[in-house]
Amino acid sequence: MLYQLTGIDTHIDFGFGITGEAYYSSAQYLFDNKESIKSVQQVEMPTSYLYRHSIELFLKSLIIIFHKRLKLAYNNEPFDTTKPKVFICGAWKDLYTCHWIDELYNYWLNELLLKNKSKLDEIAPKGEWQEENTISKLFPLIAGYDRDSSFFRYPITKNSSLDQKKYTMQRLDLKRLESIFSGEDTRKNKKFGRVFMLLENDDKEIVDGFESTEDVLDNVTQALKEVSYYFYCIHIMTRITLCGGN
Repeated sequence: MLYQLTGIDTHIDFGFGITGEAYYSSAQYLFDNKESIKSVQQVEMPTSYLYRHSIELFLKSLIIIFHKRLKLAYNNEPFDTTKPKVFICGAWKDLYTCHWIDELYNYWLNELLLKNKSKLDEIAPKGEWQEENTISKLFPLIAGYDRDSSFFRYPITKNSSLDQKKYTMQRLDLKRLESIFSGEDTRKNKKFGRVFMLLENDDKEIVDGFESTEDVLDNVTQALKEVSYYFYCIHIMTRITLCGGN
């Protein structure tokens, strides 16, 4: 594929797609080598962020490509403008500064893909221009946690209650201590066993505690992984069938 070996200044999508591939490959490497990451906490966050960002980059690439190949203007901007836009919430917004992953997906799917399926089938008959329902069903989950690309980048966001779910060290219910020390509570972590931090006051009384958790937000990570791979494939298919490899 030519676009993988040519300068970004020659790319039809301004380099969003090839950059998305780099983020996707980096996420895959971290996912496959999680045990080698020398960090006690938050090892899932970089992986999830890279997957999520690759999805955003692929979507922006596809939006730009579809507008150019289908010759669709961005309201008052021509289809080949260097300032692409996206129509969300009843208004045209700058594509580069829009990070709402669900809105980017909805725009690409409903306004570009499905509305222009017959034209796409005509000019690129080898492509598969259809909605993948399993992917559409995963976007509410992903957007529910990280709609604007902040949840996996920062330790705290505007939603403090949701932030608590991504922390490796979770506050321990001290009422469980008796069952833990007696062996009745047999839950284990695969990587390090069970890690506890208990805090005492000056009277040697345990007043607070934390317990490590594994596979933090695993359902979200798996959703990001699946959707990222899907768009990795859709992007390559689009470059081959709609762009002639460019």
